[in-house]
Amino acid sequence: MNSYLIASMAFLCIFGGALGGMFAQRFIPSHHLSKDSQDSVKLGAGLIATMAALTLGLLVSSSKGTYDRVNVLINEAAADAINLDTTLKNYGPEAAPLHQRLRDRVASVRSDIWPKDSKNRKKCSEAFKNEASVTTLSESIASLQADSPASIQLRNLALQTLTDLNRERWQIAVESSSKLPLKLVVIPVLWITFLTFVYGLFAPRNGTVAMVLFFCSVSIAGAIYLICEMSMPLDGSIKVPSDPFDTAIELIGK
Repeated sequence: MNSYLIASMAFLCIFGGALGGMFAQRFIPSHHLSKDSQDSVKLGAGLIATMAALTLGLLVSSSKGTYDRVNVLINEAAADAINLDTTLKNYGPEAAPLHQRLRDRVASVRSDIWPKDSKNRKKCSEAFKNEASVTTLSESIASLQADSPASIQLRNLALQTLTDLNRERWQIAVESSSKLPLKLVVIPVLWITFLTFVYGLFAPRNGTVAMVLFFCSVSIAGAIYLICEMSMPLDGSIKVPSDPFDTAIELIGK
C-alpha cells in the first residue's frame, strides 16, 4: 500500500470537489442557492459529516491499535532475546558459542527492518520468516549437556524463552503484514468529497475561501496518510522504533 499515493489521490478528490462546487455555482439557478435551500442542504451535509468523522476516527483508532500492538511485541521480543542470552550465560561455557549466533540473528532482523539505506529494507514478513536459524538454535540448546538439576532447569528455561521468542516473531510477522481494506478509505473520501462540493457550491468565489478549503483538504489527506502508515508499523515511513533491538544487540554477548 503506497500511503503517499493514496493520500495524494484523497487530496485531489477532496479539493477537486470544492473547486467543482465553486465552478458549478454559475450553472445553477439562483433560487436553488437561496437561504432556504442552503439550510436544507446543510442538514444532509451535517449527517454525512458526522458519519465521515466517526469513520475516520475509528480508522485512526484501529491503525493506532495495530501500531501499538506491534510496538509491544517488538519490546517483548527484544526483552526475551536479552533474557535468553542471560540464561545461556548462566548455563556456563558450554553455551558460549550460542551467544554470537543469537546476537547475529537479532542483528540480522534489525538490519532488515531498520536498515541504514532504506532501499535495502526487506518486508517485515520476510525478515521474521527465517525459520532455519531459529530451528538450528533450538536444536543447539536442546543438545546442551545437562548433568545437574540446575543445568536442566536452565536448559528448559532457555528452550521456553526461545519458544516465547518464536511465538512473538510470528505474531509480529502476522500483525504487520495485515492490510487495511482500501474500501475503508475510499468510502469516507467520497463522503468528504461530496461535503467539499456542497461547501464550494454555496461559498463565495474568492481566494480566502479557496485557501481554507485547500488546507481542509490537506488536513484530511494527512489523516488518510497517518491511517495508512500506522496500519503498516514495520513497512511504512512511520515505523515502530528500533531502540529495543539496538539495546538487545548491545547487551547480548557481553
